[in-house]
Amino acid sequence: MMHSGYWFLILLILNTLTALLYLIWYLVFKQDKDNRIQYIMHTIVMILCPLVGPLYFLLGFLKYHFMKLGERDLSDVEFAKKRQVSRVKADEERERNIVPIEEAISISDQEKKRENMLNVLLGETDNSLASISVALDSDDSEVAHYAASFLQSKMDEFREHVRQAKLSISSKDIKDEECQEEIKILIGYMNHTLKQNILTSIEQEDYVHQMEALCEQLYENAREKLEVTDYSFLLQRLIEQKFYEEAEKWAERFMTQYPDELKPYTLCMKLYFEMEQKEKFFEVLDKLRASSIVIDNQTLELIRIVQR
Repeated sequence: MMHSGYWFLILLILNTLTALLYLIWYLVFKQDKDNRIQYIMHTIVMILCPLVGPLYFLLGFLKYHFMKLGERDLSDVEFAKKRQVSRVKADEERERNIVPIEEAISISDQEKKRENMLNVLLGETDNSLASISVALDSDDSEVAHYAASFLQSKMDEFREHVRQAKLSISSKDIKDEECQEEIKILIGYMNHTLKQNILTSIEQEDYVHQMEALCEQLYENAREKLEVTDYSFLLQRLIEQKFYEEAEKWAERFMTQYPDELKPYTLCMKLYFEMEQKEKFFEVLDKLRASSIVIDNQTLELIRIVQR
């Protein structure tokens, strides 16, 4: 009995020394003021829970730094690493409430970087997928893995949603208003993801063609349902993919259906600017000047660029 008591006393001494060495290591080498309470709590737990406490933290450390839960297939997001950052106007109110992606992944402390990245992913991300793809180039493999896993799940969700929505539409009569409304909702949903350019180039092109086919269904059967926003969504995606022939067809339709709106003129001029067809650009500009439409600053800037 006395012998076992000695061993227990030795265990307590070694455990206490381990906890104190852990605290000294933090004070001398780590000096992380943001996580000071965390290290102190670890020390207290190790003193109060002999053997179990230190083993728990040791195993957690080994698992965090050396164990992997399996390799993720990154083939779907490889292209996104090489794309330019999507030029989608930032939601300023939202951006003020979260850490910007660039700042979240630029700090040197790995643990803080990973914590910041997880906080970003747990927030409202539907409008920030293109920004999240920037993290794929992070020098921290864990941060890149978080971003890749998140984007993979979002792309899978997008594919499945589009597939199910198209099945639902195909089972209804196109003359039915409910079917027409479903098509309009799907066009808006597809545009929301496609404008962020997170899919592979082949998929991006394919889904833009699918989006055009949906618009064609409405144009042939319920033209009045195609609103300015629907035309705008489609034209912007067609121009991005350099589908100029299709874009020119839809630009003419847009201008014919909405001659008193600014957007068809702006997008038509943008198209001819991309195609480097100045004569057609100025033809559209002359029509715009002859109308009573008020020109906004964005359109004026485009006109100034061409006239330089």
